[in-house]
Amino acid sequence: MNEELKQEINKQVAEMVAQMGAQGSGQLEVVMREGEALPLHEPVKVNIVGVLNSPARWLEKRQELQKITNKCHVTVDREGLKIILQVNENVHYGTRIEGRLMLTETFKKFHINDGHSFTLKELATLFKMNRSFFESKQTAMELVTLLQNFKGKVNKDLEASSDNRGNKKVDFMQAVESNLPEAFTLRLPIFKGMEAEDIVCEVYVDPDDWSCQLISPDANDIVERYRDEKINEVVSRIEAAMPGVAIIEI
Repeated sequence: MNEELKQEINKQVAEMVAQMGAQGSGQLEVVMREGEALPLHEPVKVNIVGVLNSPARWLEKRQELQKITNKCHVTVDREGLKIILQVNENVHYGTRIEGRLMLTETFKKFHINDGHSFTLKELATLFKMNRSFFESKQTAMELVTLLQNFKGKVNKDLEASSDNRGNKKVDFMQAVESNLPEAFTLRLPIFKGMEAEDIVCEVYVDPDDWSCQLISPDANDIVERYRDEKINEVVSRIEAAMPGVAIIEI
């Protein structure tokens, strides 16, 4: 601070003290600090990603929500397994709370119903290293042995038919016969926070290259049912916490 500025400040303070003394206002304490001013910061943009009920929990902890209801909206993405709450929707530095229904890492590493292909050796190794998720360790090791000593045969049938009008049809059917069991059971949680479920799985073998995929109609049914139940539950909590908020299915 230069000397001229100090003198000007002292002059203004003296005038204030004299004025207050004339009005009988009592004592006045003036504190002057030197140094750099605090840097200016932009407003904080809040962007939180959590478990599925995060938007509902955020709203349930806030007071006087009626004042911001017309500045909020909620989007529900059932296919994407998520719910997004946008607060102060017209402001760049608004608040965004995203809740996700997340698959467990255990379920994802088995690649059930996701189209991922394993070699016979890769699938045998997966089962061997994760035998605690089978009905018994013995069942897991029996499957490992069968995969390591895989024997498969492809049956191909060709059927031709025609009618007296010159129409001809050729049907080609191909099936794989193998030493693998038709199905086996895994016990594992599908979504985070969900208890383990018994899931009947099948090994689909591609006859062209003997690659394998894990499929499970059971797991698909559980995903569909649990997804809708939990999303509907969170939407109901949001509506209770903030009546009138716009909820949009996408």
